[in-house]
Amino acid sequence: MTPRARAAGFTMVELVVVMILVGVLAAIGIPRLMGDKGMQAAVFGDQVVSGLRRAQKIATGHRRVVCATVGTQAVILRMNACTPGGLAIGGVDDGDFATTDSALSATSSVATLYFQPDGRVTKDFAGTTAATATIAIGFAGTSGGLPTTVRTINVEGTTGYVE
Repeated sequence: MTPRARAAGFTMVELVVVMILVGVLAAIGIPRLMGDKGMQAAVFGDQVVSGLRRAQKIATGHRRVVCATVGTQAVILRMNACTPGGLAIGGVDDGDFATTDSALSATSSVATLYFQPDGRVTKDFAGTTAATATIAIGFAGTSGGLPTTVRTINVEGTTGYVE
């Protein structure tokens, strides 16, 4: 008698495990390959929040007014003077709090926020009017080119709280 030849091939368990692995990799990898802007917009939103909180900490720590200008793709922080010649402490000048992706955008209800030394956020350099601002972080959507808001950042003027 001759020994039986071993059957070649894969077992059902091996095939199922490979199919599950391929499915998981496809679910994670395809959105990244297709250019999913949701994650990039969320990261940009975190950078904007970080920049605004940094502006408040610098204002209270140095006892100076810090101006935060919210542009479409950057937050520019300047101390004492909000002119381009003012002392830059972050923003486009050194690469903080900015995105290079033209599809991402930040739109604010108040263009420039003035962080006062006492922690308040105002609409003017003198600090007479408290500013409650809303900043929408989004990206160009596919539905008619309208921006899709991913995150909304609220700035409370009387307390300086940024969320």
